[in-house]
Amino acid sequence: MVDLPADEATLKDTSIPASTPGHWFSHVIESRFLFPAIAVVALAAIWVTTLKLIEFERAAAQQSAATLSHSLAQTYESQVVRALREIDQTLKTVKAAYKVWGMQEVLPKLKSRDLLPPALVFVVSIADSSGDVLASTSSSRMSNVADKDLFQSQRETDAISISRARLDPETGVWVLTISRRLNMAGETFSGIVMLSVDAAYFVSGYENAILAEHGMLGIIGSDGVFRVRRSGKTVTANDRSHYRIPVIHAEDEAHIETTPQTNAWDGVRRYTSAREVYGFPVVVIAGLSEDEQLAAVRHSKQIYLWRAAVASLVVILLIAVMGRMSHQLALNRQRAVAHHIAHAARVEYIAYHDSLTTLPNRSLFSKLLGHSISQAHRYKRQLAVLFLDLDHFKNINDTLGHEAGDQLLREVAARLKNCLRDSDTVARLGGDEFVVMLSELDVEKYAATVARKILAAVAGPFVLAGQARSVTASIGISTYPQDGLDEQTLTKNADVAMYKAKEGGKNNFRFYS
Repeated sequence: MVDLPADEATLKDTSIPASTPGHWFSHVIESRFLFPAIAVVALAAIWVTTLKLIEFERAAAQQSAATLSHSLAQTYESQVVRALREIDQTLKTVKAAYKVWGMQEVLPKLKSRDLLPPALVFVVSIADSSGDVLASTSSSRMSNVADKDLFQSQRETDAISISRARLDPETGVWVLTISRRLNMAGETFSGIVMLSVDAAYFVSGYENAILAEHGMLGIIGSDGVFRVRRSGKTVTANDRSHYRIPVIHAEDEAHIETTPQTNAWDGVRRYTSAREVYGFPVVVIAGLSEDEQLAAVRHSKQIYLWRAAVASLVVILLIAVMGRMSHQLALNRQRAVAHHIAHAARVEYIAYHDSLTTLPNRSLFSKLLGHSISQAHRYKRQLAVLFLDLDHFKNINDTLGHEAGDQLLREVAARLKNCLRDSDTVARLGGDEFVVMLSELDVEKYAATVARKILAAVAGPFVLAGQARSVTASIGISTYPQDGLDEQTLTKNADVAMYKAKEGGKNNFRFYS
């Protein structure tokens, strides 16, 4: 391998050592993977944090909605229990007074004693064992209730009955009737006492500020049918609930987890809680619309996503600017390195090549010959050195000038290269002296063949300074290992053989002997 010249060695010494922290840091900064990696990490942090925050707020809102649903069901149960107990107390009062005063007198006497609820809200009626309504606190009443479910149920049981609501054709409102059985002496059935009230009375505690437009309060009978249900301003009844919501008992309330589900009766997805009303054959139910309860969360989600998008854009732009600056820095370093390499290569080329013919000079030829001798010795091969001198070259310089002489030398160098294999080497030693190395020589006669080829090529006419001129050459040949074992000996012996060729008449070649 050819040694580096002093200038290139100096250049290498001034560069940053590969093991220094500065060299490592500069390569990290210029890495094409660094800034994309930073961008990925930053974007991942932004979006993971944003999504976690959204999920946290959603979970908190869901838990809050579930808790509020439980609380509403509990509060609503207390309201319904209080109302039903007051109504039942009226029914029991009528039932007890009936045995004393009889069917016709009981209501007027109780009213005179202010023991009946307000007639504007509640209607108390009494029907005999045939279902005929014989007494009432209202003039507009049903004449016969024998075909009603409440009448049939009271014939068989003494428990309170809460009938399905009926739609009053005159007022267009749902009326709920609650009844108890009346007994004669011996506890035989003698009729029923009924209390009718607008079904909306039981959902009057609906608060729009809490339940919004799609929340829900309702009472479900033991048959699974709504006695009354309110959502927003709409009050309805007699919907079948397809009830699947777990009923919450006081002792289990802390362990119940409410999840949103779609209510079959209106298709709205709600957080719904239900509680059994102690002592009465109904269940109260309260629900909060999932869509309304999570509206704030969805609004916050949009804000968080916009913020994350803006932050991501800022990060991308910042990383892009930094990446471009790093790229420019890397390009500048590459250009500087390329310039230094090109300069070093140029210095090396000048140091080892002839400036006129661009052929290897004496120094490079000496190194190449020494290397080829080592290879020939290792693999038991031969090589030949051909020393060439142009005949009468001085006459060209004297008659045509040095420019013509330089042109001649360049053209001779080109013809010499065309006569050789790629593995062979031709060099200019100085003046009109050239030297050829034939490496990997199989037989000695190949050197003679090349010498003849060179003599013929050089002898061809040249056009110099507008004139056709011819020159000849004398060649001396030495071979390894017969004529020498080192490059100095082989070159010297080839030179001696060349002078013998000149003495023999020029335009000829001689082997060293």
